[in-house]
Amino acid sequence: MSKIDEIYYVEQSSFADPWTKEMLESEIGGEFSVLVTESAGGKICAYAIGRVVAGEAELFKIAVMPEHRRKGIAEKLLISLHELMRERDAEYCFLEVRKKNTAAVMLYEKLGYESLREIPRYYPDDDAVVMRYVL
Repeated sequence: MSKIDEIYYVEQSSFADPWTKEMLESEIGGEFSVLVTESAGGKICAYAIGRVVAGEAELFKIAVMPEHRRKGIAEKLLISLHELMRERDAEYCFLEVRKKNTAAVMLYEKLGYESLREIPRYYPDDDAVVMRYVL
């Protein structure tokens, strides 16, 4: 199984409305993209994808296979991703997260993200919280 196939499998296992394999390939292969992965048993079990453009970064996706959650993997991925973003001279990392996803919001806050504003109906079933992290 290729790296993209493994990431796609994690994507499908993690989201009700997953990105297509083509969307993942396009983002991962992009000039401004940053990607970190975590493996278990020789296969990718988690990933985080972001982008750095003109001194600003954005976290697009972070996913951990259900059986590997609550083990600190997401935190480890974010710390690694932040380092890659800093190496590309980003000053801030932004993200949008579902307001109802309290576990994710708590993780981001634990790492030092601050809530900037909410976007009503950003998702079909929820509002978004826009957060920022100073790199």
